This record gives sequence, structure tokens and C-alpha cells, in this order.
Amino acid sequence: MRIQYLLILVILLGACSDTPNDPIGNQPPETYLSLEPDGELRTTTSRQHIHWWGDDPDGFVAGFFISFDNATWSFTTKNDSVFALTLSGSDTTYAFFVRAVDDQGNGRYDSDGPYGPEPFTDENGNGVYDAGEAYIDLGAVDPTPADLNYPIQNSPPVVMFTQGSDVPDTTFTVATFSWIGTDLDGDETIQEYQYALNDTTDPASWRSLSRGTTFLTLFESDGLREGENVFYLRAVDIAGTNSRIIRMPDTSGTWYVKKPKTDLLIIDDYGPFDVSAQFYRTVTDTLFGGRFQGADVFDIKTGASTTSRGIYLPPYINPTFIETLKLFRYVIWYGDNNPTFTVAQLALPEFQASGGHILFTAAFPESAIDPRGGITDFAPVDSLSPNAITFVPKETLAEPDAESPGYPVLKRDDQGIPVAFVRNLFRKINARNFYRFQESTRWEGQPVVAVRSGDSRFILFGIPLHRFDADGTVGPLIHQIFRNEFGVQ
Repeated sequence: MRIQYLLILVILLGACSDTPNDPIGNQPPETYLSLEPDGELRTTTSRQHIHWWGDDPDGFVAGFFISFDNATWSFTTKNDSVFALTLSGSDTTYAFFVRAVDDQGNGRYDSDGPYGPEPFTDENGNGVYDAGEAYIDLGAVDPTPADLNYPIQNSPPVVMFTQGSDVPDTTFTVATFSWIGTDLDGDETIQEYQYALNDTTDPASWRSLSRGTTFLTLFESDGLREGENVFYLRAVDIAGTNSRIIRMPDTSGTWYVKKPKTDLLIIDDYGPFDVSAQFYRTVTDTLFGGRFQGADVFDIKTGASTTSRGIYLPPYINPTFIETLKLFRYVIWYGDNNPTFTVAQLALPEFQASGGHILFTAAFPESAIDPRGGITDFAPVDSLSPNAITFVPKETLAEPDAESPGYPVLKRDDQGIPVAFVRNLFRKINARNFYRFQESTRWEGQPVVAVRSGDSRFILFGIPLHRFDADGTVGPLIHQIFRNEFGVQ
């Protein structure tokens, strides 16, 4: 029995003698990169979404070193990222390298190594190391990085005009264009925009704009010519690839550009069908021996509604309409019972600041006394009476105020068309009263119906002047205003 026990002991001791004395060391992880879903890489755009992962046979993957040159590395704990690869030509190939690193570190900070400084936990997210931030202790790195080549094909840029920015059928020598440029390779790859007027066959006709310019106003000095015009536009990327050329108007048509005939512009802000248009044309044709004969008329009322402006107004009041007014020195703006205040508020202060002179005549609805704005924003009135004269009888007289002697009396005509929405005007402190209604049982006292600014460059009538010409005195009145107030000789 004792012999049997001894044999068993010898066998066990012999078995134990086969166990190695040295344990296996830490094994480095293996790194992998994903291909396209079907296992193939195709030529594609410069924005690449790259995926990778690692496998550690004896532990865990702590992160990855990534590189595009197999020399300069950066650390990440992510398994994917989107890269915007810079184009250097029409087509480019990029190599991407990734090495997995495990968590079996030595527990101390190594200031530098083959992959750069040891990474740290960027607690405040500022991208640089700050005192107190913990280093990420890393272990073994995959000695054979996973790598793939990414063939990048340049995509041409795309440019389109901003919705609602169509140029009207007719403009003066001012036109504005707005557009949006995009590129599948990244909008930052657009290098510049180029535009041409009327001719694209001559390379010299194309003019360059910075890539940050997507809004452009052109004048006669930029090549706008009287007659039919077309605006062409294209984008160019950093590889020199052009977008498809777009045009405004966006059909085979053109838009008409006209040069000012005189330094007077008549703004037609009048909806009803009556003699108003012919009246102001006839009056201005005879002023100062025909100096303003054939003056231009800008119709801003046709097509207007409660939700939209007139069809001949440009999409951008600032700068297009404002710069159009600045082509002239004098403006006669005549309106109905609902003048286009939203346009006047934006444009007339700028026109006045440029030295312009304005004769504005219209009746005023409730919106004119809105405390948030309205006519008080641009005209020489501080406020208007809340109650309007709803009916002005025929033969009503409008007489020059004592502050403005020497002007003719105006009389309401008898055309069977009512005159309403007339309000008492309260002038600004530096303005002067110009005209008043005669006394009547229909209103209290003598309401002020016209004022003029202190510098005499803005004359406001709160009545439609062409309806107060029963005695033919409006023509002489306008002549006197242009001579005495505006300084026309």
C-alpha cells in the first residue's frame, strides 16, 4: 500500500514539473478598419466618415492613435469620425492609419514617445493641457497599424439664387442679386464666385468675388446698360472646378434697364383708376420750361395687396430701392388712402440724408397714426389726429398757413370721387405749418393739412393734391415749391 502511495506522489510531482516558470507577457491589440458596406472602397467626396475598432487578446482597448501620414499621430477614444479631406486637385488619394492601444500601462507619465506626448483627460475642453488634468496611462500599441487609401473625387460646387430675389422686369440702373453656394466637399472648398453681364463668351467678361460675397448690387458703372440685360453667375472651387452657370432672369428672357431721363422721379403709389397719373405727368412736363419733361415714373402700387408689395418693387428695399431714389434729386410721391409706409419708412430717410427733396401727397388711414412707426418716422410731423375727416365736401378750400404766405389757395374738385381719411397734422418742433382747411361745420377749427420741414426739403400734404385743382392752382403751387423750397431755378 505504501508503495502505491509513493507511485502516485511521483506521478503528481512529475506532472507539476511540466508547468512553465515564466508567465506570458502583455499582448498588443489588433486594429481594424471598415470598408464600404459591400466591402469595396469607391471614389467619393472629400467628407469621409471612417470607422475603426480594436481587439485586445488579454485585456481592453483604451483608445487609438490615428494619422494621415504614418508619422504624426493623435489620440482618440472614439471608434469613428468624419474628416473633411482637403482637395489639392481634381482627384486626391488619402491614406489613413490607426493603431489600437491597450490599458496595460506602467502607471506613470511618459513625457514623449513614438506617438507624441501621452494623452490627457481634457476636463475643460480647451484643447490644451492644464495643471491638474489626469494623463491617460497607455499600454501596448498595435505594431502594425490598420490602413486604407481613400480615393477622393472632387465634386463641382452648386450655386442658386435666393428664393424670392428675382429682379423685376424693369429697373433703373440699380439691380441687386442674392445667392447661395454649396459643395458636397464642404462649402469651405468654394474659392470664389464669378459673375458676368450679358456676355459669357469672352473670358475677360467674368469678374471675381470673394467666397464670402453672396449679395451684390450693381450700378451703371458696373456695366448695367440701358436696354435688355442678363446676369450670369457661377462658383469656382479650390480645385478650379466651375459650377453650372445660372442666370437672372432664370429663363431665356432678359430684364430691362432704363437710365433716368431727368433728376425728378414720380412715385406712383396710387391704386384707384382716375386722372392722377396723367395729372402729375402733365404738371411736371411744364415746370421750368420743360426741365422735367418726360420725368420717370416708378409704379410701386400695381399688384400690391395686404400681404404683398407691388410687383415692380425690387425684393430688397435696402439697398436697391434706396439706391434707385439716389439716382434722382427730387421725388414726387403721390398715394391713395393707403400709402406704402413700410417702403417709405426705409427709403425716404436715406434719400433725405443724401440731399434729396420730397413732395409727398396722400390721405392717411389708421396705420399712419400707429405709435410704433408710420409716417412720423420719415415726415416732418410729430403726430396725426386720431379722428379722420371721413368726407371732404366739394369746393372745400385749402389755404396757405400764416407761416407760409404767398402760396395759392386750393379748391376741392367735383369729379364725384370722395376724398376721405384727412387728418389734422401736428408738425415737428423744427417744421412749419404749410396749408390748412377753411373753417367748416364738419370739423373743428382749421385742421392743418400740409407741413414743411425746417430745411424745406420735405413737403407733406395730407390730401391728394390732384383732387384740389378745381381752379388750376396745383401746377403753380408745385412750381413755387420747387423754386422757393427746393431751390430749383
